[in-house]
Parts: sequence; C-alpha cells; structure tokens
Amino acid sequence: MSERPVPLEVIAARALARASKGYSLKGYLEKAYKKYKLPDPVRPALVGMISDVARRWMLLSRALGLSYERPKASFDYWFKVVIAYQALFRKVKPGKLWWAFKRFPRDLYEELLKAGPEDYLAGLGGEERERVYRSVAKWAWEELKKFTDPKEFVDALDHPEGFWVRIRDPGAVPELKRLYEVEEGPFDDSLYLRGPKRLVLKSGLHPKKVVIMELASMSVAHLAKGVRALDLTAAPGGKSLHLSDRGFIVISNDLDPRRFAFDVEKVVSDARLPAFRKAFDTVVLDPDCSGIGRLGSPETRILLPFINKNKMSEYQRELIKGMLSLAKRGTRLIYTTCTITYEENEAHSELFEEVAEPVEVEVGAPRGRRGWRWFLPQLHKTIGFTLGVFEVG
Repeated sequence: MSERPVPLEVIAARALARASKGYSLKGYLEKAYKKYKLPDPVRPALVGMISDVARRWMLLSRALGLSYERPKASFDYWFKVVIAYQALFRKVKPGKLWWAFKRFPRDLYEELLKAGPEDYLAGLGGEERERVYRSVAKWAWEELKKFTDPKEFVDALDHPEGFWVRIRDPGAVPELKRLYEVEEGPFDDSLYLRGPKRLVLKSGLHPKKVVIMELASMSVAHLAKGVRALDLTAAPGGKSLHLSDRGFIVISNDLDPRRFAFDVEKVVSDARLPAFRKAFDTVVLDPDCSGIGRLGSPETRILLPFINKNKMSEYQRELIKGMLSLAKRGTRLIYTTCTITYEENEAHSELFEEVAEPVEVEVGAPRGRRGWRWFLPQLHKTIGFTLGVFEVG
C-alpha cells in the first residue's frame, strides 16, 4: 500500500515556519521538491500558495483571532494560517481538506468559508485596513508614506505584469520573442518579458544565455568604470557575473561562500575588514538591509515586523568604512540597497563625502540628494531600490 502524499498545505506551512525563522525559503523548497517527489507541474501551485499566504498573513491572523503584528515562527501557527487561506480566499470545499480537521476546527473553517476578506477588516480605519489587507509591517508602511503611495508601491510588487532579464547571448532574443511579449529596457542588455518566469526557466536559456535579474540590479554594472571591479558583498553573485560579462576583471567577496548561486571568482572575507589592496577602479557594496523594496518576496513580508532599520544602518556604516578603506584616487564607489529608508541610504552621505564626491548619474529617478537615485516598482516595474554613486578625486 503506497503512502498518502504529503498535502501541499503542510509543505507550505513548514516552508513558512522556516522562513519566519530566517532560513532560505528557496533552499527549503529545493529540498522539499526532492523529499516529497513533487512533479514539475505541482511546484508553481505550491510557490503560489506560499506567496499568497505571506501576502495575506495579517488578515488571516485577524480572521483566526490571533495577533496580526508579528507572525509566530511555528508550524502550528502557519498551518492554521494556510488552512484559513484555503477557506477565505480559495473557497476549497471541506471534503478536500478532511485530513486537516484533526488540527483545525471544522466549524471555524465553515465560518471562514461563508465569509469574505472584508468581513475581517471591519472596525479598522482606512489606512490600517489597507495595511492589514496587504500584510505590511506598520513601521515599513510608515516609511513608505514618507516617499510614495504605499498601496501603489506594494501592489506593483505583488502584481507584476512580467519580469526583467539580462541578455548574455543576443541569439536568445528570437526565442524570447516567441515565448513572450517583449519590451526593450533602458540598457542594451535588458528586456522586460510579459508572462510567467517558468517559460524561460523551462527553455534552458537561464542562466547561460539570459539571466533573470531585476532592472535595478542591472544598473550597477552599467555605472561601473575602469577595468578592475570588486563586489564587496557579492552573494549570490548576479552583479559580479554582469560586471564580468561587460568586460571587467571582477573579484566577488562574501562572508559566506554557500550563498553564491553563480560561477564567479570568489574570495571569502569580512567586508568590514576587507582582505584587499587599493587596486580597484570600481567598488560595489550591496549590504544587508531592511528589504522594503522586496515586499513581493514572502520572506520579506513575514520578516519585516522584526527588522530594526537603525541597527541595519549601524551595520551598514561598518561595511562602508571597509569599502572606503579600499578607495584610491579615481575609484568609483557604488552603494546600493533594496530598501527606501533614509537611515539606510542618504544618512550615509557624510561618511562617503569624507573621501569622495557624489556623482550624478542617469538611471532610475532622482532621490533628492546629489549622487542618489532610486527605482520605484510602480514607475520602473522593478524592485524598490536605492543607489548612491561617489568618486574619489
């Protein structure tokens, strides 16, 4: 007698519980596909379920009568949230989830089944209603309000029309045009493809001929100068590979070599005390950050309630000091984050300007201070992203 397959809801709850502890969601899923022998056609359904639950976890917690400001890093919590999602959003009939009612009250499931999301938003003010519906940490929502419309920002990340790719081999373009509606990007190697990513993944074009890469991240290699480049916090290595493809001699440094996903020239060292000489024409620093610009990611959505932007800023300052220790006359310094907070970006200007001058560049949109630009998802169809460019005189 064959074993009953593990339900996708259970796998999703396990994945979300691990992600809420800070573990890689992608890494867990790759193991889960093998462990549970999930066929290729089923995998998008699992990923979609995980993404949808992460985007609605606050509302689902409220529907369950739980606190909705911080998720719990436990399987039991996420199992309840996933099953509530199946009732409230998917309207899955109880008969298909009979096995779940050993852990989840059937009467509660049937109550959720009859309700709609709006029933659990009742009693919330307009702005709080929008925030809870989109499951955005309060502090992150307040940060977004300082710069842009939070609803537009989050909705653009949650509902993209397509995705960006970087072209490594122009011979791949005809195949992409056969698979997708294609739009040219601002860079000579950038294209926006309307449709699901799985088509390009199945085609075998990624990553040898094209690389799935955010437009914002592509800007870095196009801003670099000279011949020798150092990517100081490089993993997973996408920017380093891009620099290499554009003819740079590149060193990719990171504290954890296991984080690399691309075949690049790796060095392992602490970027706060970099093990290099002043030998580079361009130094890139893309440090850990609060990640508000990646709110479309399930991990970001559920981890943001725990983030302290000021502690992030302090850590970034240590990394910047390491970066500045490598600066020589003529070195271009490119600092980037996938967030929008002032503390993690322009607040570092004085530190940079002790040794370098801000450089005005023509990517993204002006951020308000010389040398700083940014990308907004609702304007540029990419992640929220901030960059500063400086040069040593």
